[in-house]
Amino acid sequence: MSPLMKDAPASPSREIATMRNRLRRFFEEPFGLEFPMVPALERRLNAMAWSPAVEASETPTEYVITAELPGISPEAVEVAMADGVLTLTGKKEEERRSEDKERTLHVWEREYGSFARTFRFPLEVAEERVSAEFANGVLTVKVPKLQQQKAPPRTVPIAKK
Repeated sequence: MSPLMKDAPASPSREIATMRNRLRRFFEEPFGLEFPMVPALERRLNAMAWSPAVEASETPTEYVITAELPGISPEAVEVAMADGVLTLTGKKEEERRSEDKERTLHVWEREYGSFARTFRFPLEVAEERVSAEFANGVLTVKVPKLQQQKAPPRTVPIAKK
């Protein structure tokens, strides 16, 4: 198991989306049937299951967390660090336009809703030096490790009784 542990298990959003698409194809392709999902149910499933994809890596001096957040503005994302725990939260709003009333959805694969991802680090980190950068829909958070002085090697005396 990786030393960088997430508090919460990864969201099943990809599995739900894959299963939903397979069911649609199963009924639509061979039988020519439409398998529409009620839009309200579709939105609720997406809101419950959506979580951004992340990568967690480590260098000798820091941990690096990157999260894919396409379609989300940096203002809609919050990065918090407390007691050795990094939390990423945010919300992806559904785009609505006035002409949507006339629109019929045929495929709904984009995901919307609130998310929260939490990471706990195995070593102490320099919380005051955590930095975050948002570019091209990707959030990168760098969490520096505390630089601890290693004690020099020494011989431990053995007491005689």
